[in-house]
Amino acid sequence: MKRLLARALMSGAIFLTGSNFIQAQDPDANLVDEVIARVNGGVIMRSSFESSQRDILEELKKQGLKGDDLEKKFSEWKPRILDELISTQLLAQRAKDLSINVDAQVNQQLLRMMKENNCESLECLSQKMREANYDIEEVKRIMAENFSKDAVIGREVYGRVYQQLTEKDKRDAYEKNKQFFTEPGELTLSRIFIAFGKDQAQAAARTEEVLKQARSGAIEFGTLAERYSDDELGRKSKGVIGVIKIPDLAPTVREAVEKAAAGTITDPVKLENGFYIFRIDQRKDPVALPFEDEKVQDAIGRYLVNQKSEKQIDEYLAKLRDEAFIEIDPRFQFENSKVKSAQIKRVPYIEEKERKKLEKEQAKERKEAAKKRAKEMN
Repeated sequence: MKRLLARALMSGAIFLTGSNFIQAQDPDANLVDEVIARVNGGVIMRSSFESSQRDILEELKKQGLKGDDLEKKFSEWKPRILDELISTQLLAQRAKDLSINVDAQVNQQLLRMMKENNCESLECLSQKMREANYDIEEVKRIMAENFSKDAVIGREVYGRVYQQLTEKDKRDAYEKNKQFFTEPGELTLSRIFIAFGKDQAQAAARTEEVLKQARSGAIEFGTLAERYSDDELGRKSKGVIGVIKIPDLAPTVREAVEKAAAGTITDPVKLENGFYIFRIDQRKDPVALPFEDEKVQDAIGRYLVNQKSEKQIDEYLAKLRDEAFIEIDPRFQFENSKVKSAQIKRVPYIEEKERKKLEKEQAKERKEAAKKRAKEMN
């Protein structure tokens, strides 16, 4: 969950997937924007911070939080919002140092967004964004920051962690998680459906009669489905459902068919709309993939990298922060924030101007006094 919310934050709180990716801005939002943090040569605007706040609040509401619980959880998140925005800025800047170019990924994302929003041109997409008070250039900038961030973490953290993995690390992970490296079993099923209708007891009796005929073998199962199934599709297909992976079956159905041998005709299975009689036409048992399988190697690598990288990512970001110049508006410097602002004593412009004027006048007076003394000595 933390990772998911962090991604939402780092995206500048604009969700760019699905046909409804464009969200209208809050009409009550303050239209006056301002810089609230400086990160080396970059800035973070108040609008980005407030937009992120709104999205975090909505996400917490979707989790069912209300009242004091919502306020408490939101208060915990608030100091982390600016931290995440600063981290994204630092990673985007690091991407430039590493000459990482993400234009191709940004263009691919724009093409996907055009397709999902029924646009044949970038101008069309741009227009839709303008109608929702978004600037396409700003959206592109946010996407570039995201892709840059992922590229830097991939190269500077994940890549290094992966290179340090040993054969023993991988084999231990495989043995401990063997159940996840198993291709699920499959069943080819046919079924006869008897609807409840107005009288469920009558439907149950009818189901038992059909089951008796199916198990006797006197009439072929497909013929019974064609004759007795209460759905048109079942009659037309002679009851054939086809191949289904066992984990994809509804729990009640899975319990009835999972361990049954091919050719078995099950007892009636009662579901919400009627009774079902299933026949297992074929079965393919689960297969444990060997350690050497390419998919296993890939999955183990990603699992171990994710498991071992959280601390390294925190350390890497801390190093970037330590080496950067970061200045935060005091109003947004939260107590529990990881990022602390540089302490800078600012001199108002008018005071600086007066100081220079005074220094100039004093220099002039010293020069005139020196001339006077020299004249008196002569």
